[in-house]
Amino acid sequence: MQKTLGANQLSEFYHNEFVADQVLDFKVCFYDASNPITGVIIDIGGGVGYFAGAVKNDLGNTVRVIDMDPLSVANCKKLGLDAEMGDCTKLIPKGDETIVCFNLILHHLVASTEKNTKILQASAVRIWRSNSRKIFVNEYIYESYIPNLSGWLIYQITSSRFLSTIGRAVSKIIPSFRANTFGTGVRFRSHREWKQIFTHEGFQVTKSIIGKNEHVALPLRMLLIKNIRRDSFLLESSN
Repeated sequence: MQKTLGANQLSEFYHNEFVADQVLDFKVCFYDASNPITGVIIDIGGGVGYFAGAVKNDLGNTVRVIDMDPLSVANCKKLGLDAEMGDCTKLIPKGDETIVCFNLILHHLVASTEKNTKILQASAVRIWRSNSRKIFVNEYIYESYIPNLSGWLIYQITSSRFLSTIGRAVSKIIPSFRANTFGTGVRFRSHREWKQIFTHEGFQVTKSIIGKNEHVALPLRMLLIKNIRRDSFLLESSN
């Protein structure tokens, strides 16, 4: 059901551009010198290990990366990080996990339909629901002039072979439209949409950190994008 990125597409995410912000938000959510984090921190879709390595070096915790890309897992192991292959929608918790992190991953969980895409995104988080475990989510936020429309439009364009072909052609003239998810799909959401998914799956959003608004190029306004930013959420089981 899940549509995945190819090796060439994945390689474009091998960078640490947003790691400093993610680690800062993570520490705002969890760091307490008088009550240090115990147990294992899981980094879902952790790529080549930039976030996991930064958290390990900064806080001293054991961080385990789980990723579907064998090159990413191999790179993590070279860095001395615990890492293993795994599909984040089908994982079985081992029981030693204290905090589970999703850094800019959920929007890449896409299926062939909007309904199934939402099911995938929800299931990846639902797996980790328990009274003793906390979830850290750092996600792209797309706010629209018409509520919730921009993320839906981008999904329709990038998940359609026909519209993706047009999109690639247009992006050669208007670079702002460039996307390495053409033909696969990407599903961005508003802050409110993500919160609705989390609460529907039995979580309380006990903390949210609103990121800085990024520049939205004029051509992208055609997709009715009002703001783009990266927000963080701290989720705890409401059961």
